[in-house]
This record gives sequence, C-alpha cells and structure tokens, in this order.
Amino acid sequence: MPSELVRAVRGVLAAVSLLAFVVLFLALEARVTSPAVLGGLAALGTATLLAAAGRSGVRRLLGWDESSSASSEESTTEGDAWLDESGDETPWTDRSDRAGDDSEPDWPPARLEPALDDAWNRWSDAALTFGLAALGVGALVILATYPGEDPPLGLLLLVAFGLNGALVTLPFVYK
Repeated sequence: MPSELVRAVRGVLAAVSLLAFVVLFLALEARVTSPAVLGGLAALGTATLLAAAGRSGVRRLLGWDESSSASSEESTTEGDAWLDESGDETPWTDRSDRAGDDSEPDWPPARLEPALDDAWNRWSDAALTFGLAALGVGALVILATYPGEDPPLGLLLLVAFGLNGALVTLPFVYK
C-alpha cells in the first residue's frame, strides 16, 4: 500500500513540475508576468522535479547527465559498422544526419520529458489533465473579468493551450 501511495505522489509531483515549467515557458514568451512570478514558477518546477525524479532528473534537465553525453559522442565518431566504414571514411552528410539524432536535445523545455520519464505514471496523466483544464478555465475567467479594453494576448493563448491540452491528454487517463 505505501508503495502505491509513493507512486501516486511521485506521479502528481511530476505533473506539477511539468505544468510549472510549461507555464514558466509560456509566461516568458508572452512577457506578461513579473520577475517574482517567474522565479516562483522556476522554484516550484525545480522543487517538484527534485521531489519526483531526484537529483538525476534535475541533472538531465540542466544537461549535466554525463552517461548520455559519453554514449552520444561514441555513436557519432565510430562510423557505420554495418557498412564496414570507419568514422573517417563516412561521408560528412551521413555524420551530420546522425548527429541530429542526439538523445539529449539542446533546448531545456525538450529535456523535461527525459527528466520526468522515471516518475511518470497514470497519476501524472490525471494530474496533468486536471492541471491543464484548471489553467485554461482560470485564464478564461481572468480574461472574462479583465478590467481594461484590450486584454493581453497571453491570456487567450493560455485558454487555448490549457483547454486543448486537457482534451488531448484526457484519453491517456483512461488507457
């Protein structure tokens, strides 16, 4: 019983971490929030990532995972063994194509999935769906009660991303 509870808590924390980093990214792109809110979102995302995935998850998010970088360096320099070619004989176009298939992306939001992979479960899907729906509905309420004439476009984007994201993730809850 306690292991099921631990899995549920880790799953919910993984979803909260993902939501915090997604909202942080959208807030940075929309440029509609204060630095204190941005710092709070970053702290919440990092704390929940640390609680859900541990230090290895934070290292993966920051791109400090040594084991994956060492294996990717070996795979790009050894050449095509099935073609009996060494790394020096392989045409440069083939090497550049394979270099694009790196296991670790350079963009930090794209590293969220590998960082949260160990902690993600069915509870994460449910928490993510609920969180996205709450984000969309909350942004819609703020948009509807906005006192000025021209509400920020970022609120409309949050409504669209939140509600559409909740509808997209809903089937994963029932799989």
